[in-house]
Amino acid sequence: MSEDLLQDLNDAQREAVLHGDGPLLVLAGAGSGKTRVIVHRIARLVRDEGVIPWQILAVTFTNKAAGEMRERLEALLGLAAQELWVQTFHAFGARFLRREAARAGLPPSFAIYDTDDQVRLVKRLFAEMGVEDGSPLTAREALSRIDRWKNAALRPAEVEVSSYDVEGQLARQLYERYQAALLRAGAADFGDLIVMPTRLLEEDAALRARWAGRFRHVLVDEFQDTNPAQYRLMKALAGARRNVCVVGDDDQAIYRWRGADVSNILGFDQDFPGTRVVKLEQNYRSTRTILDAAHAVISRAKRRREKRLWTDRDAGAALALLVGEDEHAEAERIARGVAAERGRGTPGDEIAVLYRTNAQSRPLEAALRAARIPYVIVRGTSFYERAEVKDAAAYLRLALNPASDIDLERVVNRPARKIGEKTVERLRAHATAKGIPLYEAIADRDAVAELKPAARAALGEFHDIVASLHADVPALDAGIAVQEALKRSGLLARLEEDHSDEAVERAENLAELVAAAREFDEALLGEAPPTDPDDVRPPPLARFLEQIALLGEADAETPEGRVALMTLHAAKGLEFEAVFLAGLEDGTLPYERPWSDQTPVERDEALDEERRLCYVGMTRAKARLTLSLARRRMGYGEGGPSYRQMEPSRFLRDLPPELFGEAVAREVRAREARAAAPPLARPPVVRRHPGALEGEPHIELDGDDGIGPARPSTPGPRGGPSARGERISGEPTVEYDLDQRPSRGGAPFQRGARVRHASLGEGIVLSCEGAGMEAKATVRFDSGDRRVVCRFLVADE
Repeated sequence: MSEDLLQDLNDAQREAVLHGDGPLLVLAGAGSGKTRVIVHRIARLVRDEGVIPWQILAVTFTNKAAGEMRERLEALLGLAAQELWVQTFHAFGARFLRREAARAGLPPSFAIYDTDDQVRLVKRLFAEMGVEDGSPLTAREALSRIDRWKNAALRPAEVEVSSYDVEGQLARQLYERYQAALLRAGAADFGDLIVMPTRLLEEDAALRARWAGRFRHVLVDEFQDTNPAQYRLMKALAGARRNVCVVGDDDQAIYRWRGADVSNILGFDQDFPGTRVVKLEQNYRSTRTILDAAHAVISRAKRRREKRLWTDRDAGAALALLVGEDEHAEAERIARGVAAERGRGTPGDEIAVLYRTNAQSRPLEAALRAARIPYVIVRGTSFYERAEVKDAAAYLRLALNPASDIDLERVVNRPARKIGEKTVERLRAHATAKGIPLYEAIADRDAVAELKPAARAALGEFHDIVASLHADVPALDAGIAVQEALKRSGLLARLEEDHSDEAVERAENLAELVAAAREFDEALLGEAPPTDPDDVRPPPLARFLEQIALLGEADAETPEGRVALMTLHAAKGLEFEAVFLAGLEDGTLPYERPWSDQTPVERDEALDEERRLCYVGMTRAKARLTLSLARRRMGYGEGGPSYRQMEPSRFLRDLPPELFGEAVAREVRAREARAAAPPLARPPVVRRHPGALEGEPHIELDGDDGIGPARPSTPGPRGGPSARGERISGEPTVEYDLDQRPSRGGAPFQRGARVRHASLGEGIVLSCEGAGMEAKATVRFDSGDRRVVCRFLVADE
């Protein structure tokens, strides 16, 4: 037994590492050391159980996570780690399809289309179908439907759409054309990297036996994020051995909107009878206060596996709560808090401001700029999305496969060669009529009617460039291939002729692309020769293009010293010394779509996911967690932009007041006792959740007369609102009447009014937009918050 692999592991981690054969479910809470468990389990299988490295497959969801795993495994196993299959789901799918390309109807050097490529292809198909983009579907909306179908591993012929769903019928027709166009171009999109291997394995018993036989152990990280197609792929690869280890946390399942199904982890042990379940509940990241806050929110989710994170660390700093009159005031208070955090010596890159939607970043950016605090918005990799870099990549993909129409259309006139859109349209029509790629249509340009001699000449020159790249470049090292593509295409020469600042910057980006390719080549030099007899590695250029195509939004680094601004989705997997979680209001977090028509079950599922998002945000913090909210926020209703009154998030009501400090807890208890004393003119006011940064007022509680400053207010047991804040000595008072809001006339119901609905019962009005009985009110009923036209409501006296 390799005792070094068990050192410094807690009992639960050791149990997971030592598990033998058979299915294993590791429920790994945030910050519980799951990567350490996966790495040490793999190392034990190789060192103690004699498993050949290339017989182990470990998949995760980001290149960053896969890279971290590989680095740790190399430290434990040396060169043997290079033989392990450690990669993302999509990288595995690409590697599988390179080997099984013929079965999939693809060339071994197939291109992987990104979102921009997909949108351009769909717009072209719309034009061929005589459909205007946006009527009734935009290209992105159509692709969203296709992506959902691929997440379910459905081929076009298997998609069922109701006859009255006009948009769905169009999307299904497009799906057939779209898939055929991808195959003609020798290309695949991200969905294909999962659905094609899944279907090939499920439908070919011999192929399934071969692949399931080669992997003695399959390990899946972040299992809660798998969609149905990925789950089916894992089951096919696990085979009869059932040596599958899945690691995840249903409390961090936050990708339902892109197809992930939390049922995969909740029902794993039912699908795999005899599963050993190990819970990793010791947290090594956060203080006890932060963990207690996160548990208070997530424990109320309707569907979850019971577990509770704990830590050996002390309670740490109390939670803080910032309240702004509107989103701008909230952002200013967050900026002051960030400045104070930096003042205590916390590096900028150890501070994060998290929010639910991208739109929330605008006032935050303005406040940080005004405070001269350097920040970065973490949205993913942008270098490979720059126009000149995508142009170079298109030439490189044409070098591998000239039949890729999308790449050809992108660069046929880049740099400019006087090949206009009319010329391309005539080529496209000729290619469609003949059933050939555009590259072949260019070779047959003399047969294309109405082409001018100058256009034919320019097309001939372009065809020669692509032909020479296709003949000479595919087998070259990636760095040399990029240099040749830049030279032969004329991309770099044209920029060098232009002495503008923009041209210089674009040229520098192309030079950076060359550097990235050279670094890739240098990394390949350290690879040991494969011992896997079936391992056929593509040439360096194909591998380089695949690597940049598979880079994801979670692979971006936060620049040193800069405060990170990001959505809660982007924050998953990261950690920071101090976290500011903005927008803790009902409607923002939890995010609510008033126009959506959800069933009660769908509402519960959506609210559970919002709880998980809040949990993820809270557990990013190591030492200090600050929550913030705005009392009103700009919204857009039928009457145009106007401020909408916001209720503090129901998640704040879940938090014990003790987490904000003992002094706050004593004051809350005293206020609740006073509110409970008879006689009562209205229902008692529920406690408010105060808290502040050092040097700022620490008590922020509301009274009950309906007028008050920017303070958190929470409905009472039956929703009775209160809004007047007690003024703390030395704090500037900002008072305004909550009912004096911009509107188009008299709203039929004021905030806090009790109303009755024929089928929904009694409720409390949270906000009312518009005038007259056609105004729309957001009402809190026992069944949840609903948006209702006021004519269906009756005042409940």
